[in-house]
Amino acid sequence: MSIQPYVHTETFEEYKERFKDFAYMERTEDGILFLKLHWKGGPVMWSYQTQNAYSHLWTAIGHDKKNEILILTCEDPYWLVFNSDPTSFDEVEQSGDTGIKYDVNITDTMNFVENFINDIEIPTIAAINGPGMHYEFAVMSDITLCVPDYYFSDGHFSRNMVAGDGMAFSVCTAAGVKRSTYLMYMEPKIDAKTALEWGLIHEIVSHEELIARAYEVAHYIMKSDRAVRRLMHEIAIRPWKRALQDDERVRVLAEMYAVQLLRSEHKFDEVVAQFAGDRPHLRKDNN
Repeated sequence: MSIQPYVHTETFEEYKERFKDFAYMERTEDGILFLKLHWKGGPVMWSYQTQNAYSHLWTAIGHDKKNEILILTCEDPYWLVFNSDPTSFDEVEQSGDTGIKYDVNITDTMNFVENFINDIEIPTIAAINGPGMHYEFAVMSDITLCVPDYYFSDGHFSRNMVAGDGMAFSVCTAAGVKRSTYLMYMEPKIDAKTALEWGLIHEIVSHEELIARAYEVAHYIMKSDRAVRRLMHEIAIRPWKRALQDDERVRVLAEMYAVQLLRSEHKFDEVVAQFAGDRPHLRKDNN
């Protein structure tokens, strides 16, 4: 018997309780983890605390070796972000504490994306359930399902901000430089059908069938051996790891540097209003 014990790794019950305000979780006996992001049972409320929480959540999920497949969705009616807590942004961005600003705007903003890619080592299935921003986790998942009325867009440049977060990064990695550049500058609505053609999603599924289809895909993947599943995910995630190394941190730093230069603030309610407002659809001759 080994002299040294393994150090304690947080159990499913422990991190389920720790993140209960930010996420609902249930897991089947064979390890399919169903994760629904929320805020206390309602749609996700975007804040710096939310961003921090999810960066830690990805790590907790990844460290639990009893998880075999992740199904990721959000509380209806939105995908991830359509509501915000303005006071969270004001407390940081109106603060004179550069240490807090660095930790939140740099460290948390990077880990929010990087921990999803680096720490989760099992197949991932995203089920986009409704409109909303921060679609990077859906695009970065191995398999992406999407409701018909969803659209991809951005709300940064039209508010005099650099589109440096995970959204533009994910579109660039999945769909290419020219398409992502057009999305960053022009901010058109990319509908689900076009997103399917671009390779941002894999299937368009009705809302009524969305979660059932996600489980159907999960059960299909579960037919393979555990080692095969995990090594397949390693292949699927490898281009994203390369992109992190080459691209993602520069994007985050560019956005946050511009924020500091202009002394601007992330008025997220305004970003969402811009995102949800009357926006140009992609011209079909540009497709």
